[in-house]
Amino acid sequence: MGSKPPLYERRLQLKHFFDDRTTGQTRRTWLELQLQPPEKSSEGWVNDGRIRLTLGEDRDVKGSFLLSIDEGSRMFKVLEMMFEDHERQKAELWRE
Repeated sequence: MGSKPPLYERRLQLKHFFDDRTTGQTRRTWLELQLQPPEKSSEGWVNDGRIRLTLGEDRDVKGSFLLSIDEGSRMFKVLEMMFEDHERQKAELWRE
């Protein structure tokens, strides 16, 4: 008996369209985030959830990362710090 594939409940897909200078065509890159909630195994253990990040171009998957909830949380905190730094630098430039 095979195991079931993980169930990803929440999903966010970000798309970016750009004009390719070499071909002159509009192309698409994308990032998809999916959340696998915690679940109880058949042995009675509770497994932590996971976050899956998938990067792609047009219809092709270029890379995929599976993160623990802790790793995802650290990534979110780093992104928040980056956004705060960005806003602070932008405000300083407006004051000059």
